[in-house]
Amino acid sequence: MEVFKLNVHKKVFGAFLAIFGSLLWGIQGPVSQYLFADNHLSPEWLMGVKMGVSGILILLFTKFIKHEHILKIWKGKNNVIVFLLYAVFGLSAVQYLYLVTVRASNAGTATILQSLGTVFIVILTVIIYKHAPSKYELIAVLVALMGTWLLVTKGHLTHLAITNVALTLGLLLALSGAIQTMLPVNLLKKFSSLLVVGWAMIIGGFIFTIIHPFWHEMPNLNLGTVLGVSFIVLFGTMTSFLCFINSLKFISPTVAGLLNTFEPLSATLGTILFLNTPFNVYEIFGGIMILSTVFILSLGAKKGS
Repeated sequence: MEVFKLNVHKKVFGAFLAIFGSLLWGIQGPVSQYLFADNHLSPEWLMGVKMGVSGILILLFTKFIKHEHILKIWKGKNNVIVFLLYAVFGLSAVQYLYLVTVRASNAGTATILQSLGTVFIVILTVIIYKHAPSKYELIAVLVALMGTWLLVTKGHLTHLAITNVALTLGLLLALSGAIQTMLPVNLLKKFSSLLVVGWAMIIGGFIFTIIHPFWHEMPNLNLGTVLGVSFIVLFGTMTSFLCFINSLKFISPTVAGLLNTFEPLSATLGTILFLNTPFNVYEIFGGIMILSTVFILSLGAKKGS
């Protein structure tokens, strides 16, 4: 009985970590939208700062708290090639495309479009491994397509209610999210996720610091900017990731993935409540349809097991 209670408590704690991490990532969206709108912040400047600082803090945590050897990931040519592809076209691409999609549309729309990454994983898996999609996978893809159409047209099905640029960025965001999930699978069997993501963050921070050095054309660092950037770095990026990774010690990846639906929920609510961004019933229903694909696919996985 005591063992059962302990397991329940661990699962509850794991669920709390996953939800808390998802909420922090989702809230990052409205904060970014505020910084772009009111402080004219450059996404490239923000990327250099948030990825660089987050990467350094994660590696310091890995070195001095987890006591891991942080240079071992650079040993082995194959490891390095796959890792660099992940760092550039996976993690960095997701972080950057999320910010520019927020700027081109709004935080709620960007976060919901990011959720299409699950559907892209299904499509890429079918193409790469050349197997027919299951019934649940087909249903998930169709529901996602209908939901996306409602979201981007706001119910006016013959024309887009967001710009072509915003839609393209959102779809690229979803694709990069799929790459971010699929590419490091073998790396994560050899190295800890903290090590992989910490170095990937530093690489992304280095790239964007070259593109836009943080000491050039700095934004007006008033109180709102400092608090907003600090939240994105410490909570929206680093803490949200650490919470999600540690939740996997107590709950399954499937459960953690389901709880990730709190990301678009918090982003959308934050956008509506604090930034007064309107969402009509068609957008909300479309968002729900997109998010439901996670549950459809998890049901299919359960049936197949």
